[in-house]
Amino acid sequence: MTKEAALFTFFSTLPKLAYDKDSGGYTAANDGEESTIPAYVNTAVPDGAKLPYLTYTVLIGTFGEPACSLTVNIWCRTTDEAEPNAYARELGKLIPRGGALLHCDGGGMRIYRGNPWCQSLVDDTDRTIKRRYFNVEVEYITEE
Repeated sequence: MTKEAALFTFFSTLPKLAYDKDSGGYTAANDGEESTIPAYVNTAVPDGAKLPYLTYTVLIGTFGEPACSLTVNIWCRTTDEAEPNAYARELGKLIPRGGALLHCDGGGMRIYRGNPWCQSLVDDTDRTIKRRYFNVEVEYITEE
């Protein structure tokens, strides 16, 4: 699997969440639709993409080079902060403090939290579009 495909596969595992009235919080959705939110390279979001979704930048390196700094954004349409905060916690599970190891052609990559980890943002044109902006570091352990 190429480095780009490994990143796409990894970010495509973020579960789709739904509000659970019984628990008063967000849990994995079980609505018969997709079980994950769509992930797109930040330059390839299709017109009419339905929120929520995740975008990420792609920077590629090799072994011995400094880690690459990527950004990840989770976009939601909501009037409160609970849903984007829940997605932030889920991304934190995918990228724990010690990082995560992804396999790819020629080796692997270690993905870990950047600093600061997460920032809250709102769209300037539509106050119901909330965004969580994440700094992510990727260390490539590959020959090329």
